[in-house]
Amino acid sequence: MIDGMEICAVPFEVKFAAGDAGANGHVEGYGAVFGNTDSHGDVIMPGAFARSIAERKAQGRTLPMHVMHGVFGGDGVPAGVWNEMAEDSKGLHVKGKISGTNTDAGRLLYERVKDGALGGLSIGYSVPQGGSVKMTDPSGPKRQIKQANLFEVSLVDDPSNALARVTELKRRSGGEYKATVQATAAIQAVASALKIYQASLQGNDAPTADERQQLLTYLQDAYEALTGSRMPEGLKAAMGNPASKSDFDKALDQAMSDMMRGMSDASLTGDPDHDFLAMMIPHHEGAIAMAQAEIAHGKSAPAVALARSIVTAQTSQIASMRDIMSGKKSAALMPEELKSVVSGLRAAIGVRPEPSGLLPPGLGSFSLS
Repeated sequence: MIDGMEICAVPFEVKFAAGDAGANGHVEGYGAVFGNTDSHGDVIMPGAFARSIAERKAQGRTLPMHVMHGVFGGDGVPAGVWNEMAEDSKGLHVKGKISGTNTDAGRLLYERVKDGALGGLSIGYSVPQGGSVKMTDPSGPKRQIKQANLFEVSLVDDPSNALARVTELKRRSGGEYKATVQATAAIQAVASALKIYQASLQGNDAPTADERQQLLTYLQDAYEALTGSRMPEGLKAAMGNPASKSDFDKALDQAMSDMMRGMSDASLTGDPDHDFLAMMIPHHEGAIAMAQAEIAHGKSAPAVALARSIVTAQTSQIASMRDIMSGKKSAALMPEELKSVVSGLRAAIGVRPEPSGLLPPGLGSFSLS
């Protein structure tokens, strides 16, 4: 076991495609064979990879192809990809493609596989809690693996004694595995997440629901690479999985995102009056968006009525602020309808008035704690 990872090597039994497909490095074989007991007494049972395969397919995630798990003769960077994986009666069947066969390095790797220099496959996986059963028969396997999280499938050298190869890799690789394959996978996942985030910032738009789901998927990949297990459901929910949020929560998130972006993008000149108004306009627009979310989803009649009043009042204030910025007129005193809104807010949150001479008449009697 390597930092929560386990490996299992089997003869490749590789098939090479003919024509252009073969020249492009397409290969297939078995990454694991069911019923084979390894040197540690483990036997992988049919169905062990079903859940992991289903998760990857649902998320559109392929399986990395490495060389020697990045430990021997590999740099930890994937050498290709396994884009098809399925269980059959024999074991875990994979089909994939070696990358860059139009380059010297890619052609050399492909020829090594064809010549048998890399004549086997080895899977990297972990066993989740409850995914295995300890056996008691001293003449049989020590453990049956009924569920496994599949991380990668590597091309390895001649596994004529596959069990010895597993033992050697486990003995010699030690902590190096995490420093190569896992660290590289985590870096790649985080880099992909950052690309989505940066694109959102450059476009001045909040991430869409699809982009948020992609972000979560990449973060799941990074978590898996660093911990050797899938991200717990509770942690995914805490990270704001959009699938678990209500339409009201999504509307509030969007309102807050738009408000913060509007305030951060406000054009400031150094003039206090201008800059105050430039910042307050997106602030009020955010309040209006939140009030509209309450109107659409709220159940309390007084709260919905208050939200409607906020939309009316702050829409009027935004118009006044825009007029002031354009030099059309000076600030108006608080209108009578806004006074009633303030009174309603005070009553709703139960605070006492704290007058301030810095605020317009009527608004000075409103405070928040």
